[in-house]
Amino acid sequence: MTLSCTLCKLDFNNEDQFKQHLDGKRHKKIQSIKEERENSAKRSLFVSGLKKDTFIKQLEEHFIKFGKINKIVTDNDKNAYAIIEFEEQISVDFALECKEHLVNGKKLKISRREMKQFISKISSSHEKKKELMNNLKEEAITLNTLMGKCLTFDEQIEKLVEYYKLNDKDTDLRQQIKAKLTDIFSQFWSKDEFNVEIFGSSFTGLACNGSDMDLSILFEQYKIENQLKQLKQPKVVVREIKNGKNDSNDSQMESEEIEEEVNLEDETEEEEHSLKEDIKTFFNDKKYDEILKFDVEHQIKILSRIIQRFYYDIKSLKTITNTRCPLVRFHNDKLNINCDLSLNNFLACENSRLLKLYFALESDLKKTVFVLRYWFRQKNLYSTNKFNSYTIIWMLIFYLQTKKIGFLPKLEDLSKITNKVNEVHGWNCAFEDDLTKIKTTFSSQNFVALPKQNDLLKGFFEFYSQFSFDKEIIFTREAKAVLVEKKTELSKISQYINIQDPFDLSHNLTVNIPKSTLERFVLECKGSNELLHYGQETKRSANKGWGLILLTTKKSLPVFNNNKDLVEKSLINLKIEDPKKIPQNISLRRAIDFVMFLLTDCLLFQKVDPSAIKEKPKKRTRILNQICDKVDSLGLNCSPKRLRTGEASMDVNRPAQTYVCVIDESLNNNCEIEFEDDEAKTLASYYLSVVRNTWQGRRPVKRELIKNFCELNDLEIERRTSQKLYENSKDKPVHFKIQFSYSEEFLSETNGKNLSNLNIKFDLLDGEDQTKRQEELINFTTLVHFLDIYINNCQEKLYEQWNAKKN
Repeated sequence: MTLSCTLCKLDFNNEDQFKQHLDGKRHKKIQSIKEERENSAKRSLFVSGLKKDTFIKQLEEHFIKFGKINKIVTDNDKNAYAIIEFEEQISVDFALECKEHLVNGKKLKISRREMKQFISKISSSHEKKKELMNNLKEEAITLNTLMGKCLTFDEQIEKLVEYYKLNDKDTDLRQQIKAKLTDIFSQFWSKDEFNVEIFGSSFTGLACNGSDMDLSILFEQYKIENQLKQLKQPKVVVREIKNGKNDSNDSQMESEEIEEEVNLEDETEEEEHSLKEDIKTFFNDKKYDEILKFDVEHQIKILSRIIQRFYYDIKSLKTITNTRCPLVRFHNDKLNINCDLSLNNFLACENSRLLKLYFALESDLKKTVFVLRYWFRQKNLYSTNKFNSYTIIWMLIFYLQTKKIGFLPKLEDLSKITNKVNEVHGWNCAFEDDLTKIKTTFSSQNFVALPKQNDLLKGFFEFYSQFSFDKEIIFTREAKAVLVEKKTELSKISQYINIQDPFDLSHNLTVNIPKSTLERFVLECKGSNELLHYGQETKRSANKGWGLILLTTKKSLPVFNNNKDLVEKSLINLKIEDPKKIPQNISLRRAIDFVMFLLTDCLLFQKVDPSAIKEKPKKRTRILNQICDKVDSLGLNCSPKRLRTGEASMDVNRPAQTYVCVIDESLNNNCEIEFEDDEAKTLASYYLSVVRNTWQGRRPVKRELIKNFCELNDLEIERRTSQKLYENSKDKPVHFKIQFSYSEEFLSETNGKNLSNLNIKFDLLDGEDQTKRQEELINFTTLVHFLDIYINNCQEKLYEQWNAKKN
């Protein structure tokens, strides 16, 4: 039975977890916020029909006579409505009893404030994350289907690029948006004063279907005036207009971003009045040339007003000033494109020009970027506070320039050979972009030709799997690594990873990446490097998950590191109790026997004598007195034993003796039961050996058998399928250990004797031939991926037949 918290949008498997959540700080905090908002709504009035020049002070002077006011919230962009929050609910009743409310010469409409459905930021983030993961999964399925039909690794890459890359029609649509904005702004400034530029992926040719479009309106006068001034960080302000079209009927649609709280006791009210007055004066007196005299917040709001009034095909207009470069965000409803319009973002435009130059020098580099971006996304390393597209591109360029692979001169060298002068906020942004001059200045003999994509990707993963992120800073401008201890121009230094921007040398591209993300990135680089090292052949394999499909799988790949023991611990979960499908619970013994039947009888894996294994896993021990009591209470077909394993300790903080929980050894057919600190729930373990590949290509063989031998039952079909594959397939040796353990729910008091899940762990063991370690590694990886699906599917379809036959 699944229990749900409708407030936090979370599901729980049992009552204990659900009760623990309800008693937790996060749930209580969300509950208190909800109650506070509900009480606030009860004490508030919704006021509409305001004049545009109505100020908060005028509203306060009118409504204060009904009771003390806590705060007044207005729609700052349209000034179409206001929300008056009183200290007491009775003040709302007094105001509603009044027949007429006249403010600033206009009669107002008032009503009780209606509270929208409460959605916490935490629950909405869970929903967004779930939606993102579902989209990634669907995207991967579609792409894997397309790439699975390809014959080579390079063909897979071509298919991936074709899938994501914008077509000519979409590129033209983005140019139309630029032209439209230019026409709108030309009503206020001459085309000699400003320019609307596209930058980012839409400019460099890396834009994907559905990706945002980055634009910037550039005032040449601003560049001249701020040529040597360092860019200041704007204060944090975020406001949102729910609908870009001036639709006053939607004014009661409240949103957290629409509302700006004003404390009547502070001086912010005067500042807000000044902001409104300045913007009104700007438009009424047509002082368009004075836009650069305003601060950043004024400027971005002026642009927002202009777009709101003259761009009729947009919606969801937002004004955002809490970024390094403030912007106006909107959605073009007609063309279905999200757009970010920034103000005077000269640095980003120069950076995009540089990247486009590099892609012109090495055109195949774009394909590598598409692959890496997809790899980062599928590994869950691509989002906020993780790696972004811009960072990934510079990591790739830094690797290539460091190894002198490809004709990619350093930015520092390009800036030395140009006669141009281009300084933005004190940073040197000049570089030579004449391809002919670049090719004649730099000898191609000093650079190694760009290798095949397989080798290029392998080099990237190998380079960053060994890079000392904690000790060195990546300087992209000079393509060199500098020790962290050395003084740099970076404004912030991270403990984990530091990559300097090529133009704004104070900007650290990776300052917000946490340690966990970096560690996972390095681990995935090691796994992908080993996989590409093994799969040097670029032709299609009989394996379903081959080439780029296997490279971008979301499961972590095993790692072979410095001739140490090659061990891949893979854990899968077998659901063995479903009241809707299986009326009687499956016992531990039955569940384990069934899985071993699938492995030995159906897949033809062979059991191995433990004494033949040269290196046994370390002995497992743990304090399990409490678990012994739990197992005792379950009444299973096994008997826990307590063994004293140590002398009494003089330390009062340690138990007087240590107990080991040993499940009845009748569960083990061919090996000793052992326990380790993190594996105290182990029930049984076996050593198995795989000689031939009986897990790949089962479907067509099975269909043929069903067609020709319709009288065979499902168990016999599985066995014969394996026999045919065994006879025709090549040797794929794999030696592994399988361990069975129960999940936490199994021991819960609420669950009693009902067994909900059985955990199955696989440990890859060293084979006799050390030269075939990589081959065993890849065989084992694909095998575990197969068993994850196969065992659970067989439990649903074959268990009853097998159980009836056993009885």
